[in-house]
Amino acid sequence: MTSSTQIFLGKIALRLAPSLYLRKVTHWTKNHLQDVQPFFLSFDCDTNRDAEASLKIQRQLHKANIRAAYAIPGALLEKHWGTYRDLQALGGYFVNHGYREHAAIDDTTGKPYSTFTYRDEDRDIWQRDIVDGHNAIQTLTGNAPYIFRTPHFGEFNKPHQLSELYKFLATLNYRISTSTTPVFSYINGGMYGGGAGIIEIPLSGSIARPSQLIDSWGFLSAPDALGRNALIRELKSYLATLSSGSKLLTNIYFDPADIADDQEILDLLVKFEPHCNSGYDNPTLGKMY
Repeated sequence: MTSSTQIFLGKIALRLAPSLYLRKVTHWTKNHLQDVQPFFLSFDCDTNRDAEASLKIQRQLHKANIRAAYAIPGALLEKHWGTYRDLQALGGYFVNHGYREHAAIDDTTGKPYSTFTYRDEDRDIWQRDIVDGHNAIQTLTGNAPYIFRTPHFGEFNKPHQLSELYKFLATLNYRISTSTTPVFSYINGGMYGGGAGIIEIPLSGSIARPSQLIDSWGFLSAPDALGRNALIRELKSYLATLSSGSKLLTNIYFDPADIADDQEILDLLVKFEPHCNSGYDNPTLGKMY
């Protein structure tokens, strides 16, 4: 289990020498994913507006033969099941993201804000939320999920929180979590055994600023967002690295409503197709640890 000291020192190292991140993850990928495509794409559908947006995106990805994961709170999956059922038919697959809605849209700014986070809840509350999310997916799709993502990246990443999370996920026969921030990739590699038999796949960070997730919140929606042009530069940097022949595990996500109408960003995502993994549910991943 990654310790608090390791996390603290890792953050300092990446702040002082950001090039270490690319070097470490590239080295790890080269040694561990020789025969596995290294690019994973996912979307967090945390609000009502993400349903139609995600279907619009998946239609384009389907044409490009790209599979993407969709992390959707169970309450929203039930509410918009007609839309998400169509998305599933186009190759999208679902990740348990808990059950309760955990974000809303500010009427003034039009930006999302948090309404529920595991960080602030007792163990029985967040465990119940995981079970309810699990049951929602199983009831609607007929298949039990085994991939999990916590609501709100970085808010449930303390060692004792992750330890409790992995132990609980194991009781539900989960195999994969993708819930941690880029510093965990720097410390442990692009994916690793988190504990209790759970494989953790951290989210990728900016090549220039590894502590910054590659996501639409940090670049497009946050009060201090870095901006659309910065996001495009990051995507192009990752694409250039992969296209040069370098192996680099890349695990990025977006909120669908943030990019569904931005054709330039969607076109960039399609260009990752030669490097795309078939998904977190790729059986090969489960045999690695």
